[in-house]
Amino acid sequence: MQSVKRIIYNSVVSGLALLFCFHLSAQENSPFSRYGLGDIYPPQNIVTRGMGGVSAAYSNEQALNTVNPASYSAMRFVNVFGGSNGAYVTYDFGLSVDARTLRSAVPSASYKSTNFIPSYLQFGIPLGAKSFFRKRGAGLVVGLRPATRINYSVQTTETDSSFNKETLYEGEGGLNQAFIGLAKRWNNFSIGFNAGYEFGKKETSTKTIPINDTVHYYKSNFSATTNFHGFFLTPGISYNIKLNEVELKNKNYKEAYFLALGASGTLEQKLSASTNNLRETFEYSESSGTVPIDTISEISDQRGHITVPLTYNAGIMLSKKYVTTGGDAFATKWAIGADYSAGQWTDYRYYNKPDQLINNWIIRAGGEFTPSLTSTNLWNRSTYRLGFYTGKDYINADGNEYKVQAVTFGFGFSLRRWNSYDRQSTMINTAIEFGKRGSNVNNVTENFFKISLGLSLADLWFSRHKYD
Repeated sequence: MQSVKRIIYNSVVSGLALLFCFHLSAQENSPFSRYGLGDIYPPQNIVTRGMGGVSAAYSNEQALNTVNPASYSAMRFVNVFGGSNGAYVTYDFGLSVDARTLRSAVPSASYKSTNFIPSYLQFGIPLGAKSFFRKRGAGLVVGLRPATRINYSVQTTETDSSFNKETLYEGEGGLNQAFIGLAKRWNNFSIGFNAGYEFGKKETSTKTIPINDTVHYYKSNFSATTNFHGFFLTPGISYNIKLNEVELKNKNYKEAYFLALGASGTLEQKLSASTNNLRETFEYSESSGTVPIDTISEISDQRGHITVPLTYNAGIMLSKKYVTTGGDAFATKWAIGADYSAGQWTDYRYYNKPDQLINNWIIRAGGEFTPSLTSTNLWNRSTYRLGFYTGKDYINADGNEYKVQAVTFGFGFSLRRWNSYDRQSTMINTAIEFGKRGSNVNNVTENFFKISLGLSLADLWFSRHKYD
């Protein structure tokens, strides 16, 4: 059994890496993140990202699916050599490299950026207390993840007969979530929730630079820094139906077909916010950058609320799984499914003011396949995933709406072959995504290419040894 000391060490290292990645993500430049609380970061784990993001009805004992917390009930206790049960504990960490190409029709221009971004850090433990949670079918997950990100720097030039000026719009920040999730299964039905604390900052500035050869004008800056925080709740349900079961000769396990239905959503939130506004004149200096000249107005600690609307998703999945002789699924041979997700973003309010957002929707479809769970060949026991998604983005910057679509694929490499005697498991999951936001009706469009990498470690904890 992997020691507690080893897990704590890995958690500290991954936590520091996550904080380091939060810093690196500030290099991104996306004008779409100017709206709302920024670009929404994908909530899916690396496994389901390779399947087009299909998550509503997906469950896997070693892939912590936080999109639908009811899936935590798939985590299990196992029986060791016919003795007492032990918890199959999972430690999951993910990163992404995000390359974007922005194109503008008028004026004709393009801009490229590559960003190193954190995905999540999470830890899952199956619960085995006697009484309410019984022996299996309940799980606990704790985690930390970015929910949105803000990073943009956009410059415009206005020219007329009397006055010319350049305007520089800049912003950075985002929303982060720390959460705890719990799920319980009763026969085919599972229910769960994520509850947690979210916090973040939005820093924006608008610098106006007059251009005049004969008269000198001071440059002006209007900046706003908003800190916000609050609590969120994401409930989820799933219903898993075993269609039939197949006996395998000379095997200590069986195969069975399952049909799963799932749904989840994040309830509307009201974040408490505090804003500091500053209007000033300034000049640029080669040695110190921006030098303030005069403060026109300054308002500190302006209190208000930010309303983040309801979002939800639902889906279906058909799968073939390996099951124990007792009938409990412990691994997936193949799965295929589809999701529908939507958000009521017209309800978004920032200090009671709406933004250029609209109600969005996404349709996702995808699947995965593992040739042989017990093969000694790495490629045979690895998992292969493919999917796509299409829909309408929640940002409506130019009033013409933005289509969003992408094709995805991924791989899951099992570095330890499963057997009845060794319950340790190490999975390296990858996901690759090609997509586009916008179409010919939009002046600015965005092509993106994402590579995501996840490390999932699982080991047997809390088992009692018969012999020392």
